[in-house]
Amino acid sequence: MSLLSTIEYQNGFSDLEKKIADYLIEHKEDVIHMNLKELAEATYTSTATISRFCKKLGEKNFNDFRVHFAEITQSQTFSTINFNKPFLQDSSKNEICHNVGEIYKQTIEGTNQVLDMNELEKAVDYIDKANVIDLFAVGDSFLSALMFEHKMTYVNKLVNLKIIPTEQTQQALYTTKNSVALIISYSGQTNEIKPIVERIKINGGTIIAITSLNDSYLRIKADICLTMCSKENIINKIGTFSSKISSDYIIDLIYSLLFKKNYQELLIKKVSMNLDWDERRNESTHEKGKGE
Repeated sequence: MSLLSTIEYQNGFSDLEKKIADYLIEHKEDVIHMNLKELAEATYTSTATISRFCKKLGEKNFNDFRVHFAEITQSQTFSTINFNKPFLQDSSKNEICHNVGEIYKQTIEGTNQVLDMNELEKAVDYIDKANVIDLFAVGDSFLSALMFEHKMTYVNKLVNLKIIPTEQTQQALYTTKNSVALIISYSGQTNEIKPIVERIKINGGTIIAITSLNDSYLRIKADICLTMCSKENIINKIGTFSSKISSDYIIDLIYSLLFKKNYQELLIKKVSMNLDWDERRNESTHEKGKGE
């Protein structure tokens, strides 16, 4: 993860470190001109605390941090979009269009920052070798699950997805050590997801999680974790803008990498299916026209 993303996401930070990170975000132009003592005074901490914080960020010392931080802030900007409330009651149509567009752009960039390519490759390998993928998701994440199920039809993969949440829990009871389960949950903490995760682990199945950066129950228990852009608050958001965009993007990456494995074969099959569909649709339209 980049220095900028580490500061923004604050994963594993103490309350004091979060306070320092918040100051860096809010006063980035001032920070690049501060020395160690000045930053400590501005954040009401000590020089030792700032030095430890810089090392936690992967920097040798404060001076190295300040140089790298200056380089990043001059080439990138921290998000000015409120991911929880991207528009207000009095926002104009143009403002809404701009802000929602920025959420799409920044979410993709943010997902690329936190997504581990090695984990993605492992997930694709497990899914490619699985006979059936058990799919679990509830609430807004269920929409992403439906999209995953649909896309897998184009790469010859069977997906087991139950519509009713209680049936998903029942489905988890029948997982085995050979099962590959994909679980989509932004929080990773819902009452529906926890028993599913627990049962799959007891049965020895493999869990691939698409979830946020937070150290949730799902993230801790998962064998492979694909991280969503985690800039939404679970409670205060007015819609699942960023999390939905991020999970769908990850699903598109999985689909693309699976398709690439057997590119020519799958491409020929998909084109052939599309041609067959068009012919059937044209025949149906022609017959309907004759009847009229």
